[in-house]
Amino acid sequence: MNSIIEKLQKFIKQTDGDKSSHWKKHLENQDYRNIYSFMGFGNFLRKNLFKAPFHKIFLKYIFEDFIFKTDEFEAYKEVYDKMNRQIDVDAVRHVYTFNLLNKYKSPKKLCVIGDGKANFTLGSIKLWSSSQIFSINLAETLINDYLILKKSNLVNDEQIQVIENLNDQIDENKKIVLIPSSLKKILIGKKIDLFVNLVSFQEMTSKEIDNYFEIIKENKSLLYTCNREYKKLYGGEELIFKNYPWGNGKKIFYENCFWHQKFYTFKPPFIKKYDGNIMHCLIDYSV
Repeated sequence: MNSIIEKLQKFIKQTDGDKSSHWKKHLENQDYRNIYSFMGFGNFLRKNLFKAPFHKIFLKYIFEDFIFKTDEFEAYKEVYDKMNRQIDVDAVRHVYTFNLLNKYKSPKKLCVIGDGKANFTLGSIKLWSSSQIFSINLAETLINDYLILKKSNLVNDEQIQVIENLNDQIDENKKIVLIPSSLKKILIGKKIDLFVNLVSFQEMTSKEIDNYFEIIKENKSLLYTCNREYKKLYGGEELIFKNYPWGNGKKIFYENCFWHQKFYTFKPPFIKKYDGNIMHCLIDYSV
């Protein structure tokens, strides 16, 4: 068995304690080693000659024309084409995110909290080539992301470090550091420039959100987060954007996220709105 997968599998039970009811439901009895399975954290769609034109039509309908002409879109298209992966709504949302963040920060160290299908990590490798990337998640999701990274051929195993203990030393020469969520405290004092969370705070417990905000504030980082204004999970947990523990950071913007309001399916009515308004915020804890 691959040594990275072996290391991460050991943390499945440990990260169970970090799961909200959303993840207890969606990850139960799932094949987390199948990159094409949904499992509640995004899609990895194979290109399909018949469906590809319809994807393009729907994307053009939902999103602004300029976004398909950006360097960020070209970077994603190059990576996805090599993997025979269909550009979908998730990919274009990430294109918008990088197009926005590039106006503010080119980080030396960044941490993505709760990446799904390696969407943000892939973009970071291509667009921020000199950055070291920390990816923290539940163990099953990290394994799924790792297998996608392996398929992309953007990094090899020698460029990846798996954190197995809070006493581990971060190898500054590694491109990607994979961290099981049960070891999140290792991020304290790492001088991370930017933390990013895209639609995954909305699927955590309030306690987990509090834990991550404490770490972000301690690093005196920028935080970009995009999540539902209100979401109630299967177990009754309520996640409310305005009630996140924002603290005294400087909010650069705090507003509705216009590119994260609609998606499409291949069944009528085709174009649908997400179940609740999506907001995003960029906040600076260095001041």
